Amino acid sequence: MATTRIIPMHINKGKTIAQCLKARVEYVKNPDKTDGGELISSYACAPETADQEFLLARNEYMAITGRRIHNEVIAYQLRQSFKPGEVTPEEANQIGYKLASRFLKGEHAFIVATHNDRRHVHNHIVFCATALDCTRKFRDILRSGKALAELSDQICEEHRLSVITEPKNQTVTYDKWLGESAKVSQRDMLRMTIDTALRMQPDGFDALMQMLEEAGCRIKRGAQISIKPPGAKRFIRLDTVGAEYTEEALRMSLAGKHVHIPKRSRGRMTKSQVERLIDIEAKLRSGKGKGYERWAERHNTDALASSMIYLKENHVGSYAELESRIQAALDARNALKSKIRAGQARMEEISRQKKAILVYRRTKEVYAKYRESGWSPAFYREHKADIEAHKEAQAVYSAADGKPPTLDELSEEYDLLLSQKRETGEELSRLSEELKNLRHIKSNMDTLLDDERYDADRHRHNELNMPECKQHSNPEDR
Repeated sequence: MATTRIIPMHINKGKTIAQCLKARVEYVKNPDKTDGGELISSYACAPETADQEFLLARNEYMAITGRRIHNEVIAYQLRQSFKPGEVTPEEANQIGYKLASRFLKGEHAFIVATHNDRRHVHNHIVFCATALDCTRKFRDILRSGKALAELSDQICEEHRLSVITEPKNQTVTYDKWLGESAKVSQRDMLRMTIDTALRMQPDGFDALMQMLEEAGCRIKRGAQISIKPPGAKRFIRLDTVGAEYTEEALRMSLAGKHVHIPKRSRGRMTKSQVERLIDIEAKLRSGKGKGYERWAERHNTDALASSMIYLKENHVGSYAELESRIQAALDARNALKSKIRAGQARMEEISRQKKAILVYRRTKEVYAKYRESGWSPAFYREHKADIEAHKEAQAVYSAADGKPPTLDELSEEYDLLLSQKRETGEELSRLSEELKNLRHIKSNMDTLLDDERYDADRHRHNELNMPECKQHSNPEDR
């Protein structure tokens, strides 16, 4: 689920167009908000020079059309905010890129910067008001906002995210409204009820059934035990709920012969499934109360269960293998980042070459007149900006032996690199999520090992001190 908004960017009083564009673009590219710049993508421009390219396109538009616009809009910003916990920053950036591509139909250059410094991940999409052909500008008509929202919802559905559908309670935020209307299946409700009862450590299977009845469930005994959760319309057989919830599995768990691994609802499962264990004692010393202690105990139970599920599903059988997986994931992630940086460097060079070609064409006539004037100082002072720009463009031509690729060839190569960058970014996102889970599991395993070492050391210390204690226990023996 995402909310959207279109914001026009005007020229601020007391500032030049270049200063305004630079300030807006630099804000959205803030490395502290974009994971060091990793959460930035772009189309038909390089993020590093986007403001300059927007300004160049705007000046070209002025030169072609001769128009002067009162209260001119120099760029637009689209904001797209997602429900907390529903999407990763990498996927949010991909969604933002799709939104801008479809909304602008490839006619305007843009950058997408995903900010993850808040509880809710959100996109800042800044696009040039001037079209790529520099002959027209974007018009924010009356229904643009609604069209943008509908397109955003469509893309969210493609990514299997929730969407806002006719919210009636206008006094709550969208995420709270959706949370109130989210549905939980009857089997999920039964599993959650059983998991809660198991945390209370019943003495046996009959005690577990009694707890479920006290929680409002109805139980029907026969060849197979069936349970109807509170509010459900029909009974559900335990052997259809999941392998961890059959009568045999539950009896073995209660007897201490099996570790119960709760099954989490797929509808409520995020990609980051494995959480770190909480140091409950430290939290209690810092002032947390009994309510927090109960919540933290449930959290730690779920975290350990998630760790075991992940290790089992990914065939990790030892601590050494876990460390090996982490190192392999780190190496693969570094390789993907290097690939992205290399592609980005080439994309920046392409943008520089395209800019040089356009500038060379625009200033060619001015520079020819300057040469014909015998390099007149007066002519230079009058046309200094164009002359210096032409010299910079000539330097790019010289670096390419005077024969740089055509604009079409450069655009084709840029689009190919952009496609490869998106594919690599998706792989990087998946790998980063895997690495995060592995690191959390390792942290949980280290915590458990530390606890075991502490208990073992304390036990050895007590054994060593026991004879001494016995020796001084009787005053007559001293």
